[in-house]
Amino acid sequence: MRNVVGNSDMVGITKTSAGLKVGMVLAMCLGAGSAMADFQTLNGSVLYREKIALPPEALVEVTLEDVSKMDVKSTVLARQTLKPSGQVPVAYQLTYDDGMVDERGRYSVRAVIRVGDNVMWRSTQSFAALTEDAPETVDVVVEKMVQRAENALSGSDWVVVQMNGNTVQEARVPELKFAPDGRVSGTSGCNRFTGNYTEKGSQLEFGPLATTRMACPGDLGQQETTFFQTLAKVTAYGVRDGQKVLLDTSGAVVMQLLAE
Repeated sequence: MRNVVGNSDMVGITKTSAGLKVGMVLAMCLGAGSAMADFQTLNGSVLYREKIALPPEALVEVTLEDVSKMDVKSTVLARQTLKPSGQVPVAYQLTYDDGMVDERGRYSVRAVIRVGDNVMWRSTQSFAALTEDAPETVDVVVEKMVQRAENALSGSDWVVVQMNGNTVQEARVPELKFAPDGRVSGTSGCNRFTGNYTEKGSQLEFGPLATTRMACPGDLGQQETTFFQTLAKVTAYGVRDGQKVLLDTSGAVVMQLLAE
């Protein structure tokens, strides 16, 4: 009888332990559930001003990006690629993890309309989202891109070997990279920068540039000042003596470039 009672007690303990384990598992699951991502949606539309029909093979790409830090590449929080069934405006819906959003941060929606490998329209300004009194619905206006000529600057990384007729002397020379979608980036030799450029035929103009803010001592600081002042004077590009050059309004060479 004692042995039977002992066995019964052990069975009871086993069952109780199993119940405790189940309870612990449930508690862990509930705890994990409270820490799971809280997904939200951001709605809006993509449109352009031109009275041009959207090609039937066009694709619309929309991204929600964290642009809080100027010295690092923006972080993509959400992305959607759409094949429109009609014309603009094209509605989008981006799903993002609310846990990745900091109320003190800055967020932006960008959009691109592609036909094959060509960027036909793209956003050229920031459309604020989520924080800083941004609208609940973000409508992105895209601008028509001029298709690049074969001798355009995009497709290569360029180093600046001369500015205003003077050879660049510093070991850390300025660099430029022109992306096909109208973005420009590079370095002054000290700080990095990014921004937009507009190319129409041989005309070239730089938009506002965002830069990092590292201290640039001595001659390197003077080189940076000259570099950004010279970029502000650029109105065109061309070829002189087989070299790509940037020109000012008078047609004078203000920068000579060398492909890396």
